Amino acid sequence: MDPSAVGRFLESVMDAPSVTGAILIDSKSGLCLGAAGKANEDDAAQLVVASRSACDQQGVGIVELRGTRVVLKSGEGVLVGIWKD
Repeated sequence: MDPSAVGRFLESVMDAPSVTGAILIDSKSGLCLGAAGKANEDDAAQLVVASRSACDQQGVGIVELRGTRVVLKSGEGVLVGIWKD
């Protein structure tokens, strides 16, 4: 995956209202492809595991991590986590 594309994606997510963090994860390996704001690389594995039970059939779910709500969306081999306050 193109690192500059990941950076642009994370910037666009961070520009949305009430977003305080964002992470992009390879859902098969659990590796962090990029993180911004409150998100950090160490969150990747925990979010992949949590997504297995938190996400519905459309691949959307919500978990709490370090006192903040994280909205998850999975699809096409990636998992996106968005920290919202």
